[in-house]
Amino acid sequence: MDMKKTLEDFDTAYNEAFNRGDAAGCAAFFSDDIILMAPDEPMTRGKAAFEDIYRSRMAESPGATHSNELVEYGVEGDLAYQVGTFALSDTNSSEQGKFLNILRRQADGTWKVTVSIFNSDRP
Repeated sequence: MDMKKTLEDFDTAYNEAFNRGDAAGCAAFFSDDIILMAPDEPMTRGKAAFEDIYRSRMAESPGATHSNELVEYGVEGDLAYQVGTFALSDTNSSEQGKFLNILRRQADGTWKVTVSIFNSDRP
């Protein structure tokens, strides 16, 4: 298993879904019990809450382009972590930040994010 390639493919597909404005498409990469710690939001659990937050983020920046850069990762058994940076840009504004994802190997061998935290570099 090449975890770096798995994470890079994950980020590419996730960014494509985000750039389409597809919150459900983004949620597909996350476990059903995802714990999400988004900026300026209470901690949430579950895909429905994830999709609500992402719909709101996408509505704030329609037509924005999202990108991720992998900084570091590691794997131990059925758990992995991913540290990265993200950028969100549109014609009106831009945002840069960082994230940490904890992934769990699923019964079918795929990896899904089970805990995600991200925040902006804005002061």
